[in-house]
Amino acid sequence: MIENKRTSDLLEILNNTDSEEGLKRYVQDTADYAVTDFLSYFIALLDENGISKAELVKKTGIERTYLYQLLNGQRTPTRDYLITMCIAAGLKLEQVTRCLELSQEGILYAKNKRDSVLIYAINRAYNVMQTNELLFEMNEELLAPQKKTREE
Repeated sequence: MIENKRTSDLLEILNNTDSEEGLKRYVQDTADYAVTDFLSYFIALLDENGISKAELVKKTGIERTYLYQLLNGQRTPTRDYLITMCIAAGLKLEQVTRCLELSQEGILYAKNKRDSVLIYAINRAYNVMQTNELLFEMNEELLAPQKKTREE
């Protein structure tokens, strides 16, 4: 089943496709499972992890109405809000990376001090408060809810 395949497996299939007909088959087979936007992907991960929107509000520290606007697509999260939401949802680093890619935000970069602190915290399943404490100890800017969205 295509929906159970890892992205790396799909990439291997795609790399081994040697004709346009094969490409058309691949695209047709994967069309229903392609996730092309952050919000759909993130909501699916929340469902998969059994995290309600109300629980996410508590874990993020983001004001309830504002977070619901982010989750309903009425507002677009900044990179920090997105990372905060991902940490609160307990996502793994590869899932956080995918969320950042889908939202067209810069992925976490190991050569950047602040990003490396975030990677460390995500890999150790720190919650938002623990992550902010670590950022503070490392003299780095804390995560949201200090900032708003790009639209404000």
